[in-house]
This record gives sequence, structure tokens and C-alpha cells, in this order.
Amino acid sequence: MNIYQYRSPLGLFLIKPHADSRWGLWFKADLLGSYFSAMAAADDVYMQATGDYDWDSLDGVDIPTDISEWDVVAR
Repeated sequence: MNIYQYRSPLGLFLIKPHADSRWGLWFKADLLGSYFSAMAAADDVYMQATGDYDWDSLDGVDIPTDISEWDVVAR
């Protein structure tokens, strides 16, 4: 499975395989959530609905709209 990263202005987001065939969304070494798909995790980052206050309230940042715009760092 792939591991995806997005280097945001506030820090590194990672989406990687997690327990029970799910995907974990990590930000600054903190697990923000567990998802059924990598796309669902990337969508929460895009919608700024991650649960991280600093990220979710940040204005004026160019955010990838789709998981295909994230960097693949491992397969």
C-alpha cells in the first residue's frame, strides 16, 4: 500500500495504512483519524475538517483537492 504525504505550511501530513485495513491520517506525529480510504482522509485535509484547530482554521492556503495531488513516498 502507498504512503502519501502533503507538506503543508504548518507541517507534514501523512496518510498511511493503519489497523484493520483502514488508513490513518497523521499530522506532526499525531494520529488525527482513521478512515476507510486514503481519499476520505485527504478530503478531510482539503475540507479542513481534521480536528487540528490550527490547520482547520488556517486561511489562504493552497490545499490539494485530491489524493492524486499528494506525494507518494512509499509503495
